[in-house]
Amino acid sequence: MHKFQRVAAEKKVLMTIWGLANQDVYRKIGNLFDTSRGGAQRCIMEVCTAIAKHLKPLYIKLPAATQCLANARETEEKYGFPGVCGCLDGTHIPVKPPSWDRDSYINRKGFASVNVMAVCDNKMQFIYVYADRAGSVHDARVLRVSSLGNMLETGAWPSSGDDSLHLLGDSAYPLLPNLLVPYRDNGYLTDIQRRYNALHSSTRAVVERAFGRLKGKFRRLKGIDATCTRNALHMIEAAFTLHNFILHHEGDIDDSEEDGDDADVTMTED
Repeated sequence: MHKFQRVAAEKKVLMTIWGLANQDVYRKIGNLFDTSRGGAQRCIMEVCTAIAKHLKPLYIKLPAATQCLANARETEEKYGFPGVCGCLDGTHIPVKPPSWDRDSYINRKGFASVNVMAVCDNKMQFIYVYADRAGSVHDARVLRVSSLGNMLETGAWPSSGDDSLHLLGDSAYPLLPNLLVPYRDNGYLTDIQRRYNALHSSTRAVVERAFGRLKGKFRRLKGIDATCTRNALHMIEAAFTLHNFILHHEGDIDDSEEDGDDADVTMTED
């Protein structure tokens, strides 16, 4: 195929879905879809950028107060923890760091990544995603500099008029009026505190399962070899958006697609 030949929109979308669902190098993707290596890369980035810009605001958004209350009721019925309208956590997506700022992207596990913070509801749909901080940035700071952090600090969200709604987060995050974290185990926890921690952990596990399913469906997130960091962010946001798109249109994702959040880092070179 000539490198300047126009590629149909449907083919670009199929190429992008294949590229996100697999870890094939661009040369192999180009061969599969009868285009060049550079053509495949351009098509995939074009579609990912469009998804991040146009579809993400439609499929990843904070619910209104009525929906938050409904989520809280469903979560309490399932796990027994009242008032939970979402669970907050971070996950590291391996990326190729920029040569001029490599150290900022090296996380505590020793590999380059983007520290993605996300909130999901009881159905494993992501209602907030913030993927704009390098891997070395601590989870608490990622929250603090995000728009969600500001909303939690000011009480702008979640709000039901009686302060009954809150998010659950792990011990990396600060305790806030609308963000509950576990008690730090100093060896002197009471029985009530230990029971609270156990219930907190079992309820919050939904976001860890959501990350696992996301990475099982879109294996490109095991290692994004994009020379431009902004392109990597668009791919990450596109994968989160498509995760929600699938849940919205097709229902639950097959458990067989779930992958551990601590899966081995795989970075392919083209």
